[in-house]
Amino acid sequence: MKKSIKCWLAAVLCTGLLLSFPKAGAVEIDPEVQAEFDRLIEIGAGDILDQFLNGLPEEVREALVKAEEEKWAAPTVTAPAEELPDSGICGVSLSWELTDGTLTISGTGEMFDFREGRPAPWQESREAIRELVMEDGVSNIGNLAFVDCTNLQKLTLPQKLVSIGDEAFRGCTSLGEVRLPGSLESIGWAAFANCTGLTWIQIPGTVETLGGFAFFGCTKLNTIAIPDSVTAIEVAAFRGCTSLVDVSMQENVSFIGSQAFYGCTSLRTVTIPEAVLEISDMAFYGCTALKSAYLPVTLERIGPEAFAGCRNMTELSIPGSVQTIGDGAFRDCASITTVMIPSGVTEIGNYAFRNCRALTAVVLPDTLEKIGRYAFSYCTKLESVRIPASVTEIGTEAFSNSSMWSVTFFGDAPKIAANAFKGVTASAFYPSDAKGWNRKATVSYGGTLTWETI
Repeated sequence: MKKSIKCWLAAVLCTGLLLSFPKAGAVEIDPEVQAEFDRLIEIGAGDILDQFLNGLPEEVREALVKAEEEKWAAPTVTAPAEELPDSGICGVSLSWELTDGTLTISGTGEMFDFREGRPAPWQESREAIRELVMEDGVSNIGNLAFVDCTNLQKLTLPQKLVSIGDEAFRGCTSLGEVRLPGSLESIGWAAFANCTGLTWIQIPGTVETLGGFAFFGCTKLNTIAIPDSVTAIEVAAFRGCTSLVDVSMQENVSFIGSQAFYGCTSLRTVTIPEAVLEISDMAFYGCTALKSAYLPVTLERIGPEAFAGCRNMTELSIPGSVQTIGDGAFRDCASITTVMIPSGVTEIGNYAFRNCRALTAVVLPDTLEKIGRYAFSYCTKLESVRIPASVTEIGTEAFSNSSMWSVTFFGDAPKIAANAFKGVTASAFYPSDAKGWNRKATVSYGGTLTWETI
């Protein structure tokens, strides 16, 4: 039996379609039933075969599969390439044929979804596929349909194609340019992931869903236009697109997911649409060429490590609508010189501005209550800071190893971690009429602070 059919049968057994076999004598099987079973096995019609088996009596179903299992239980020799199938079915009303490197899908309707253990029927011949022609009438591309077709260079897609399934073209490393039809509505999870030769793709304005990891690892993709119809950039959609220079996001985008542009080391500028209320964690992590990020006036939350490692970013304007700055949000942004935290922010996350070595000035709002651990540590050019009266807590090494010469408190003594000013030599000022300032409060906190009243 062909390896793909063996994998299918193993999957059937593992998924519990047939969990046990009768220990009684042999079951008599109608010759027509046996012939149809053998035909479906031969052409690799996985979903149709499932339906066929489910319509049989349990004892017949078990006997058929047991007999088939026994055929390939003993070691077999893999068929040579010339004996691999070159045609068959891949949907209820779809057929395929592989001729001289061209895979042609014809018929009408939907393609089967494939999976590990039940791969596409052309999977064993995938290295021979150089061109894919899908004729008009095909409405979708199934999950894992063309995964790892490493020599596939050219696509001809039907004009009424509606969806591209999960991982459909993952690992198709020879694809260079792709034009998607104007009927397309969804691009699945990791649909073009690790297509390392892809330089350009046209996404039509009909696409509403752009799945997570859709273009993950497309290291030669240099520009992308996201149409108005897309409202969300899902998790890691463009992660590792190291050649991506420009991204055009339309105003309808309201969500930027975790790691959406993680490691896009050539990305130069980004403008976030006004509909976006939150930039998720690590969305632009490690975008080392990013010099400016234009944040909308409607933005409410900057997630953990959202811009961490953007070491060339010099322009940063945090809008007044922002209420939360997450842990490590701007960590290692070594070129930022000034930061104004807007009124409304109550907490600066741990490591938020750690190692921002060009930062010379920071303005903290009267709404701020907590400065997290290591928030401004290793800001080696930070000269002074004014702590608003609203602040009640300053975390471990919050200002450690900065070059501050002055720190001024404007309210009652907050809770300050023992090493909050580790390595800092500065004058520290506090109001004489404020509460909590005493010998226990006016200490060096890991550095050398000289206290005076104001």
